[in-house]
Amino acid sequence: MIKYKNHIMLGIFSTTIFIMFLALVLQENNPDNITNIETCTTVNVTTRETTTVPETTTVEETTKKKVKKKKAIDHKAKHPYMIKINRAENFAVVYGIDKKGVYSIPHKAFICSTGKDPESTPLGTFSISERYDWRLMVDNTYAQYAIRIYGQIMLHSVPYQYATNDSLEYWEYNKLGTASSLGCIRFRVKDIKWIYDHCNEGTSVTIYSEKGEKSPIKVKKIKKIKESDPYKTWDPTDSNISNPWKNHTATDNSDTEQVPTTEQTSATEQINE
Repeated sequence: MIKYKNHIMLGIFSTTIFIMFLALVLQENNPDNITNIETCTTVNVTTRETTTVPETTTVEETTKKKVKKKKAIDHKAKHPYMIKINRAENFAVVYGIDKKGVYSIPHKAFICSTGKDPESTPLGTFSISERYDWRLMVDNTYAQYAIRIYGQIMLHSVPYQYATNDSLEYWEYNKLGTASSLGCIRFRVKDIKWIYDHCNEGTSVTIYSEKGEKSPIKVKKIKKIKESDPYKTWDPTDSNISNPWKNHTATDNSDTEQVPTTEQTSATEQINE
């Protein structure tokens, strides 16, 4: 009897083990479980992809490109800049010298006016020599920041009636960008002052004529001064503290007048404008 009981118990145990094994197999083959596993895998992969940071690489590459694109001007050179003036298009471009000693870096571009008679503004390569804060011109007008480059030919501001900042011939200012001088090259005060301050004696100035040429740097057009403008006798770009265009109140002439020296106003050295 005991022998039979042992056989029965062994059979029940074996059957239980078989049923548990069968249930386990069926659970593993369940499609819902497969979907869940796949979904979890997909989420994990997506999470990994999302956590990558490509933006850092992009910023680094952009920075490198900017550094590579900008060529440094060699300010230790004897003449860091040279000026090229297109007589036909009435603009000037300042080029900076690179580390190889070549003026290959377009640095600034200015609108200007050359001679009404093209032949009055000579072509060629010249160099800066004398300079004057104010200069008496051959037609008895005055020019601010006058820089001699060749004989009577100078770079300077638009003409003034007197050697004062508030006596600008505004109708001549409105001609910038066209041929309108007696041979010299006229600029806005802001632009000629930059040349006056940054281009030392010996700086090369090349005047050439190439119709249709585009400047490597955009040349800003002037905003013309109206006859009705109350501040029309001031150059709008003049940095003088009394310039009313700069939201300052104009004062009397004693505050704005810059009287030239005897040397600057020598009647024996009057020049073309």
